Amino acid sequence: MTQIALHPAAPDLVQAHVDYDACRYASALNQVRRLVAGAPGDAATLRLHCLAAYRLGELDEAAQAALRLMALTAHDEQAQALRFDVLAVSVMAAADLARFDQAIEHLHLVQQFAARAGTQAEFVRGRATMARCFALLGDPWAAQRLLAELVGQFQAVSSEPWLEAGVRIHHAGVCLQLARMARQGGDALAGDEALDHARASIERTREISARLGQPCVASSADVHAVELALLNGHGEGALLLLEGALREADVAELWAHARQLRLLEAEALQSQGDQSGALDLLQAVGRQLNEGHEIGVRIRYHSQLQRVMAAQGDSAAALDQFDKARALAQFRQYRQQRAQSRFLRARLELEHLYRYRAETNGARHSRPAVLG
Repeated sequence: MTQIALHPAAPDLVQAHVDYDACRYASALNQVRRLVAGAPGDAATLRLHCLAAYRLGELDEAAQAALRLMALTAHDEQAQALRFDVLAVSVMAAADLARFDQAIEHLHLVQQFAARAGTQAEFVRGRATMARCFALLGDPWAAQRLLAELVGQFQAVSSEPWLEAGVRIHHAGVCLQLARMARQGGDALAGDEALDHARASIERTREISARLGQPCVASSADVHAVELALLNGHGEGALLLLEGALREADVAELWAHARQLRLLEAEALQSQGDQSGALDLLQAVGRQLNEGHEIGVRIRYHSQLQRVMAAQGDSAAALDQFDKARALAQFRQYRQQRAQSRFLRARLELEHLYRYRAETNGARHSRPAVLG
């Protein structure tokens, strides 16, 4: 975790950092919210605001704090290291909200910083951030390739456990996404292979979590482990995993993890025929969700409500939830395809420019010498 120097005259900010470093993210975020209320905030405050909001799944808040920090430090060369953390979060938060213009712009800056730094930590974080962005852009295959390369590096070379934990969490999530897509596409073999890769990364994340003692790492592993059980058709096993996972997420006040776990619990209850129990959970999640949270989670929420309503014979309510899920999915797909087109065009233009320069330089050097 990046440590930064704090001004001694900012005791509230110091305490917020102490809480953040101790994984008391809710306390840290609430303190920072008070600090920025009615004031623009300095760079250190905005950085912590961005990171704490992201940890708790308040993505719009994190993305907005990132934009404010970038504007504030635009001409401050000494703030580059501080900006790197925020840029990486901004990419993922904005992409999770389908704000791909912000995500791609900040992804370029992340890669530039990582290249200048030239260290393994920045290289790994830069590649992992790129992979996460690719997955959210709708290309989980590209994301899986990047993350598999990083996983291979950790198998060969000992490194910082925090770095590997982040890579493993992303790798497990992308592999689960690929497994769902493969099964929907009728490719059972690819789906099983993706689940095997996800299982390996979940197990490794649990090993690292036991060493680190960090609740956010453990809770991320729990979310993926429950989803793995559900994809394997083990609804009862998922419910057993959820008992401890939900309790720990609630105690640690990991809001986003708790929302995801309750959605998974509702899915597990549905698989066991408990529609009323699933509905109670979904209604509780619905009271917490808003437009500043992940589009993927919101789509899943409406899709699960649709299935519960249909199972209970309420066709009108089921159709309403289907329409809401479809509207969000179409919005995300439009943003993904628009961003993919613009991103691909930019890459092609750069490749054409580089090729032209290479050919020009080659022609210049191959000219016959002029004799005097």
